[in-house]
Amino acid sequence: MSKDIERIEANWETYNKLLRRLCDNNINELLESLGERLCMCPASPRLSDYSAHPGGLIEHMVLVTSQMRNLNESLGLQIPVNSIIKTGLLHDIGKVGDLNRPLFYDQDSSWHRENLGQMYKYNDEIQKMSSSHRTLCLLQHFGVKITQDEWIAIQISGGSHFEENRFYVGSEPTLAMLLQKAKAFVIHLEKNPHLKK
Repeated sequence: MSKDIERIEANWETYNKLLRRLCDNNINELLESLGERLCMCPASPRLSDYSAHPGGLIEHMVLVTSQMRNLNESLGLQIPVNSIIKTGLLHDIGKVGDLNRPLFYDQDSSWHRENLGQMYKYNDEIQKMSSSHRTLCLLQHFGVKITQDEWIAIQISGGSHFEENRFYVGSEPTLAMLLQKAKAFVIHLEKNPHLKK
């Protein structure tokens, strides 16, 4: 078995195990319905972004959740672990696409892959939505209950530089700040692998 497949399976096992600990039948239904697609989904289309490889989305969300838990503990924030697990592991599931169609397809142009590092292309046939809006839509579809703080954390997880998120600047719940900082740190480490020990 290749190292890539082993890594994908290990990340999926961790992801699945943590979410099932929440004992939420609606999350379990989401996992059953989207599981295989989630397991193989990249987090980004380009190598210059982050986790632009099969299984990259789950790997990214597991790392973000781990970083959130570390920050929560080291800063003494006392955010409930279940809230961290829910937002950390679900904040980017919109990148899987809609209920039936993927957001990303394998790039079929060797020129785009070799010259631009674009490993995936966007599915033009899927409804145009931001990643956070698609995530919230999927959570709503499966009846996953989230608190106001969890909703805002997911909504603004992409950053306050997006017009739709500027409204929240200065009044973000601590959970949202924790998710943004953990996500930024994980992306920074992925783009700078020499910093990892």
